[in-house]
Amino acid sequence: MVASVIRILLPIMTAFVCGMVCRRLHILDASGCQTLKNLVSYIMLPAVLLNAFLFADYTVQSLSVIIVVFVAVTAEFALGFALRKFFPGRGGAMPFLFATMECGSIGYPLIAMLFGQQGTSDMAIIDVGHTVFLFLLVVPILKITEGESPKIKDVARQALTSPAFDAMLIGIALGLLGVDEWLESNAGYDIYAAVINYITAPTGVLVLLTLGHDAALDKSLMKPVAMTAIGRLLVMWAFCGVSIAIISLFGAIPRSMLFALMLAFSLPASFVIPVTGKFEGQRDYVSATMSLSTLLTLAAFAVLAVFAMRG
Repeated sequence: MVASVIRILLPIMTAFVCGMVCRRLHILDASGCQTLKNLVSYIMLPAVLLNAFLFADYTVQSLSVIIVVFVAVTAEFALGFALRKFFPGRGGAMPFLFATMECGSIGYPLIAMLFGQQGTSDMAIIDVGHTVFLFLLVVPILKITEGESPKIKDVARQALTSPAFDAMLIGIALGLLGVDEWLESNAGYDIYAAVINYITAPTGVLVLLTLGHDAALDKSLMKPVAMTAIGRLLVMWAFCGVSIAIISLFGAIPRSMLFALMLAFSLPASFVIPVTGKFEGQRDYVSATMSLSTLLTLAAFAVLAVFAMRG
Protein backbone atom coordinates (compact mmCIF):
# COMPACT_ATOMS: atom_id res chain seq x y z
CA MET A 1 0.00 0.00 0.00
CA VAL A 2 2.85 2.38 0.87
CA ALA A 3 4.32 1.92 -2.60
CA SER A 4 0.92 2.68 -4.19
CA VAL A 5 0.52 5.89 -2.21
CA ILE A 6 4.07 7.00 -3.07
CA ARG A 7 3.35 6.23 -6.72
CA ILE A 8 0.47 8.74 -6.61
CA LEU A 9 2.02 11.43 -4.43
CA LEU A 10 5.60 11.53 -5.73
CA PRO A 11 4.68 12.69 -9.26
CA ILE A 12 2.45 15.40 -7.74
CA MET A 13 5.15 16.75 -5.44
CA THR A 14 7.78 16.45 -8.18
CA ALA A 15 5.73 18.52 -10.64
CA PHE A 16 4.93 21.09 -7.93
CA VAL A 17 8.60 21.43 -6.91
CA CYS A 18 9.63 21.65 -10.58
CA GLY A 19 7.35 24.68 -10.88
CA MET A 20 9.06 26.31 -7.90
CA VAL A 21 12.48 25.54 -9.39
CA CYS A 22 11.42 26.95 -12.78
CA ARG A 23 10.51 30.22 -11.10
CA ARG A 24 13.68 30.40 -9.03
CA LEU A 25 15.94 29.67 -12.01
CA HIS A 26 13.89 31.94 -14.32
CA ILE A 27 13.17 29.02 -16.64
CA LEU A 28 9.50 29.98 -16.62
CA ASP A 29 8.36 33.58 -16.21
CA ALA A 30 4.91 34.95 -15.41
CA SER A 31 4.05 35.26 -19.11
CA GLY A 32 5.04 31.68 -19.87
CA CYS A 33 3.13 30.44 -16.83
CA GLN A 34 0.03 32.27 -18.02
CA THR A 35 0.40 30.64 -21.44
CA LEU A 36 0.40 27.21 -19.82
CA LYS A 37 -2.69 28.17 -17.82
CA ASN A 38 -4.40 29.27 -21.04
CA LEU A 39 -3.62 25.90 -22.66
CA VAL A 40 -5.21 24.14 -19.70
CA SER A 41 -8.21 26.50 -19.52
CA TYR A 42 -9.03 26.64 -23.24
CA ILE A 43 -8.11 23.17 -24.48
CA MET A 44 -7.35 20.49 -21.90
CA LEU A 45 -9.83 21.35 -19.15
CA PRO A 46 -12.82 21.69 -21.53
CA ALA A 47 -11.91 18.24 -22.94
CA VAL A 48 -11.81 16.82 -19.40
CA LEU A 49 -15.16 18.39 -18.56
CA LEU A 50 -16.87 17.35 -21.78
CA ASN A 51 -15.80 13.75 -21.24
CA ALA A 52 -16.68 13.78 -17.53
CA PHE A 53 -20.18 15.17 -18.01
CA LEU A 54 -20.81 12.97 -21.04
CA PHE A 55 -20.25 9.79 -19.00
CA ALA A 56 -21.68 11.03 -15.67
CA ASP A 57 -24.57 9.11 -14.08
CA TYR A 58 -27.65 11.33 -13.85
CA THR A 59 -29.75 9.92 -11.01
CA VAL A 60 -31.84 11.15 -8.10
CA GLN A 61 -28.74 10.99 -5.94
CA SER A 62 -26.80 13.02 -8.51
CA LEU A 63 -29.49 15.70 -8.33
CA SER A 64 -29.25 15.64 -4.53
CA VAL A 65 -25.47 16.16 -4.78
CA ILE A 66 -25.94 19.18 -7.06
CA ILE A 67 -28.54 20.78 -4.76
CA VAL A 68 -26.72 20.02 -1.50
CA VAL A 69 -23.38 21.34 -2.81
CA PHE A 70 -25.08 24.52 -4.05
CA VAL A 71 -26.71 25.12 -0.65
CA ALA A 72 -23.50 24.27 1.23
CA VAL A 73 -21.23 26.66 -0.67
CA THR A 74 -23.89 29.39 -0.52
CA ALA A 75 -24.04 29.01 3.27
CA GLU A 76 -20.23 29.10 3.46
CA PHE A 77 -20.22 32.26 1.35
CA ALA A 78 -22.69 33.92 3.74
CA LEU A 79 -20.57 32.79 6.70
CA GLY A 80 -17.55 34.39 5.06
CA PHE A 81 -19.31 37.76 5.06
CA ALA A 82 -20.28 37.26 8.72
CA LEU A 83 -16.65 36.56 9.68
CA ARG A 84 -14.98 39.34 7.70
CA LYS A 85 -15.00 41.64 10.75
CA PHE A 86 -12.19 39.48 12.11
CA PHE A 87 -10.05 40.39 9.09
CA PRO A 88 -9.56 44.16 9.27
CA GLY A 89 -8.24 45.47 6.00
CA ARG A 90 -8.88 42.12 4.29
CA GLY A 91 -12.67 41.88 4.66
CA GLY A 92 -13.32 42.92 1.08
CA ALA A 93 -11.53 39.89 -0.34
CA MET A 94 -11.91 37.34 2.44
CA PRO A 95 -15.51 36.11 1.75
CA PHE A 96 -14.63 35.37 -1.88
CA LEU A 97 -11.74 33.16 -0.79
CA PHE A 98 -13.91 31.31 1.70
CA ALA A 99 -16.48 29.28 -0.19
CA THR A 100 -15.64 28.52 -3.81
CA MET A 101 -13.77 25.42 -5.06
CA GLU A 102 -11.18 25.02 -7.80
CA CYS A 103 -12.68 21.80 -9.15
CA GLY A 104 -11.55 22.51 -12.69
CA SER A 105 -7.79 22.69 -12.78
CA ILE A 106 -7.06 20.88 -9.47
CA GLY A 107 -10.05 18.73 -8.49
CA TYR A 108 -10.36 16.80 -11.76
CA PRO A 109 -6.67 15.89 -12.19
CA LEU A 110 -6.34 14.79 -8.54
CA ILE A 111 -9.49 12.67 -8.35
CA ALA A 112 -8.59 11.06 -11.69
CA MET A 113 -5.39 9.78 -10.07
CA LEU A 114 -7.51 7.83 -7.59
CA PHE A 115 -10.58 6.76 -9.59
CA GLY A 116 -9.94 7.52 -13.26
CA GLN A 117 -12.89 8.51 -15.45
CA GLN A 118 -15.41 7.56 -12.77
CA GLY A 119 -13.76 10.01 -10.41
CA THR A 120 -13.87 12.86 -12.91
CA SER A 121 -17.53 12.11 -13.63
CA ASP A 122 -18.32 12.27 -9.91
CA MET A 123 -16.39 15.52 -9.55
CA ALA A 124 -18.35 16.84 -12.54
CA ILE A 125 -21.66 16.29 -10.73
CA ILE A 126 -20.29 18.15 -7.70
CA ASP A 127 -19.04 20.91 -9.97
CA VAL A 128 -22.50 21.58 -11.44
CA GLY A 129 -23.82 22.95 -8.14
CA HIS A 130 -20.62 24.87 -7.55
CA THR A 131 -20.44 26.37 -11.06
CA VAL A 132 -24.04 27.61 -10.88
CA PHE A 133 -23.23 29.16 -7.49
CA LEU A 134 -20.03 30.73 -8.84
CA PHE A 135 -21.56 32.46 -11.86
CA LEU A 136 -25.03 33.10 -10.39
CA LEU A 137 -23.98 34.56 -7.03
CA VAL A 138 -20.26 35.00 -6.47
CA VAL A 139 -19.20 36.82 -9.66
CA PRO A 140 -22.12 39.33 -9.62
CA ILE A 141 -21.67 40.06 -5.89
CA LEU A 142 -17.92 40.49 -6.40
CA LYS A 143 -18.54 43.07 -9.10
CA ILE A 144 -21.13 44.86 -6.94
CA THR A 145 -18.74 45.09 -3.97
CA GLU A 146 -16.15 46.63 -6.30
CA GLY A 147 -18.55 49.33 -7.42
CA GLU A 148 -19.83 47.82 -10.65
CA SER A 149 -23.45 47.21 -11.62
CA PRO A 150 -23.50 43.91 -13.50
CA LYS A 151 -26.49 43.17 -15.69
CA ILE A 152 -27.98 39.74 -16.15
CA LYS A 153 -26.86 39.67 -19.78
CA ASP A 154 -23.28 40.51 -18.72
CA VAL A 155 -23.23 37.67 -16.20
CA ALA A 156 -24.71 35.28 -18.76
CA ARG A 157 -22.17 36.39 -21.38
CA GLN A 158 -19.28 35.80 -18.98
CA ALA A 159 -20.53 32.29 -18.21
CA LEU A 160 -21.28 31.37 -21.83
CA THR A 161 -17.90 32.62 -23.05
CA SER A 162 -16.13 30.36 -20.57
CA PRO A 163 -14.85 27.25 -22.43
CA ALA A 164 -15.18 25.17 -19.25
CA PHE A 165 -18.81 26.25 -18.74
CA ASP A 166 -19.67 25.56 -22.38
CA ALA A 167 -18.00 22.14 -22.20
CA MET A 168 -20.08 21.37 -19.12
CA LEU A 169 -23.33 22.30 -20.87
CA ILE A 170 -22.46 20.32 -24.01
CA GLY A 171 -21.39 17.30 -21.96
CA ILE A 172 -24.62 17.33 -19.94
CA ALA A 173 -26.74 17.67 -23.08
CA LEU A 174 -24.97 14.80 -24.85
CA GLY A 175 -25.12 12.64 -21.74
CA LEU A 176 -28.86 13.17 -21.32
CA LEU A 177 -29.37 12.37 -25.01
CA GLY A 178 -27.67 9.00 -24.52
CA VAL A 179 -24.64 9.75 -26.70
CA ASP A 180 -22.43 8.06 -24.08
CA GLU A 181 -24.23 4.72 -24.51
CA TRP A 182 -24.09 5.06 -28.29
CA LEU A 183 -20.37 5.76 -28.16
CA GLU A 184 -19.61 2.82 -25.89
CA SER A 185 -21.49 0.45 -28.16
CA ASN A 186 -19.80 1.82 -31.28
CA ALA A 187 -16.54 0.58 -32.76
CA GLY A 188 -15.31 4.18 -32.86
CA TYR A 189 -15.27 4.46 -29.06
CA ASP A 190 -11.62 3.39 -28.85
CA ILE A 191 -10.66 6.17 -31.25
CA TYR A 192 -12.65 8.73 -29.22
CA ALA A 193 -11.06 7.53 -25.97
CA ALA A 194 -7.56 7.66 -27.49
CA VAL A 195 -8.04 11.27 -28.64
CA ILE A 196 -9.49 12.42 -25.29
CA ASN A 197 -6.80 10.66 -23.28
CA TYR A 198 -4.02 12.08 -25.44
CA ILE A 199 -5.32 15.66 -25.16
CA THR A 200 -5.99 15.52 -21.42
CA ALA A 201 -2.93 13.52 -20.33
CA PRO A 202 -0.69 16.60 -19.68
CA THR A 203 -3.40 18.42 -17.67
CA GLY A 204 -2.28 17.30 -14.22
CA VAL A 205 1.42 18.02 -14.66
CA LEU A 206 0.84 21.44 -16.27
CA VAL A 207 -1.55 22.48 -13.50
CA LEU A 208 0.87 21.41 -10.77
CA LEU A 209 3.79 23.07 -12.57
CA THR A 210 1.96 26.41 -12.67
CA LEU A 211 0.80 26.03 -9.05
CA GLY A 212 4.39 25.47 -7.96
CA HIS A 213 5.52 28.47 -10.00
CA ASP A 214 2.90 30.71 -8.37
CA ALA A 215 3.42 29.43 -4.81
CA ALA A 216 4.63 32.51 -2.96
CA LEU A 217 3.96 33.19 0.73
CA ASP A 218 4.70 36.69 2.07
CA LYS A 219 5.85 36.38 5.70
CA SER A 220 4.28 39.73 6.60
CA LEU A 221 0.87 38.37 5.58
CA MET A 222 1.14 34.97 7.24
CA LYS A 223 -1.29 35.65 10.10
CA PRO A 224 -4.34 36.74 8.03
CA VAL A 225 -3.43 34.27 5.28
CA ALA A 226 -3.15 31.34 7.71
CA MET A 227 -6.39 32.35 9.46
CA THR A 228 -8.21 32.49 6.13
CA ALA A 229 -6.79 29.31 4.57
CA ILE A 230 -6.91 27.10 7.67
CA GLY A 231 -10.23 28.52 8.87
CA ARG A 232 -11.71 27.99 5.41
CA LEU A 233 -10.54 24.37 5.31
CA LEU A 234 -12.00 23.56 8.74
CA VAL A 235 -15.34 25.15 7.82
CA MET A 236 -15.38 23.36 4.46
CA TRP A 237 -14.77 20.02 6.17
CA ALA A 238 -17.65 20.69 8.58
CA PHE A 239 -19.98 21.44 5.66
CA CYS A 240 -18.63 18.37 3.88
CA GLY A 241 -19.68 16.15 6.77
CA VAL A 242 -23.17 17.62 6.82
CA SER A 243 -23.47 17.37 3.04
CA ILE A 244 -22.44 13.71 3.01
CA ALA A 245 -24.98 12.95 5.76
CA ILE A 246 -27.78 14.59 3.76
CA ILE A 247 -26.82 12.98 0.44
CA SER A 248 -26.66 9.55 2.09
CA LEU A 249 -30.38 9.88 2.81
CA PHE A 250 -30.95 9.32 -0.92
CA GLY A 251 -29.04 6.04 -0.94
CA ALA A 252 -25.60 4.62 -0.31
CA ILE A 253 -22.91 6.96 -1.65
CA PRO A 254 -20.53 5.22 -4.10
CA ARG A 255 -16.96 5.14 -2.85
CA SER A 256 -15.64 7.26 -5.71
CA MET A 257 -18.30 9.94 -5.06
CA LEU A 258 -17.50 9.92 -1.34
CA PHE A 259 -13.83 10.64 -2.00
CA ALA A 260 -14.73 13.20 -4.69
CA LEU A 261 -16.86 15.08 -2.14
CA MET A 262 -14.10 15.04 0.47
CA LEU A 263 -11.57 16.26 -2.07
CA ALA A 264 -13.90 18.95 -3.45
CA PHE A 265 -14.41 20.43 0.02
CA SER A 266 -10.61 20.43 0.50
CA LEU A 267 -9.86 22.42 -2.67
CA PRO A 268 -8.63 26.03 -2.71
CA ALA A 269 -10.90 28.84 -3.84
CA SER A 270 -11.76 29.05 -7.52
CA PHE A 271 -9.13 30.65 -9.73
CA VAL A 272 -11.97 32.67 -11.25
CA ILE A 273 -11.87 34.84 -8.10
CA PRO A 274 -8.41 36.44 -8.49
CA VAL A 275 -8.94 36.69 -12.26
CA THR A 276 -12.34 38.41 -11.98
CA GLY A 277 -11.80 40.65 -8.95
CA LYS A 278 -9.61 43.74 -8.79
CA PHE A 279 -8.93 43.49 -5.03
CA GLU A 280 -7.05 46.78 -5.00
CA GLY A 281 -4.46 46.77 -2.23
CA GLN A 282 -5.22 43.14 -1.40
CA ARG A 283 -3.71 41.24 -4.32
CA ASP A 284 -0.79 39.94 -2.25
CA TYR A 285 -3.18 38.67 0.41
CA VAL A 286 -5.34 36.94 -2.20
CA SER A 287 -2.34 35.36 -3.95
CA ALA A 288 -0.74 34.16 -0.70
CA THR A 289 -4.03 32.69 0.53
CA MET A 290 -4.50 30.81 -2.74
CA SER A 291 -0.95 29.45 -2.47
CA LEU A 292 -1.33 28.24 1.12
CA SER A 293 -4.77 26.78 0.37
CA THR A 294 -3.25 24.84 -2.53
CA LEU A 295 -0.55 23.39 -0.26
CA LEU A 296 -3.24 22.39 2.26
CA THR A 297 -5.18 20.73 -0.55
CA LEU A 298 -2.16 18.64 -1.53
CA ALA A 299 -1.70 17.61 2.12
CA ALA A 300 -5.38 16.65 2.36
CA PHE A 301 -5.11 14.72 -0.90
CA ALA A 302 -2.16 12.77 0.51
CA VAL A 303 -4.33 11.64 3.42
CA LEU A 304 -7.23 10.78 1.11
CA ALA A 305 -4.87 8.79 -1.13
CA VAL A 306 -3.77 6.68 1.83
CA PHE A 307 -7.37 5.79 2.71
CA ALA A 308 -8.26 5.25 -0.96
CA MET A 309 -5.45 2.73 -1.31
CA ARG A 310 -6.71 0.85 1.77
CA GLY A 311 -10.11 0.27 0.16
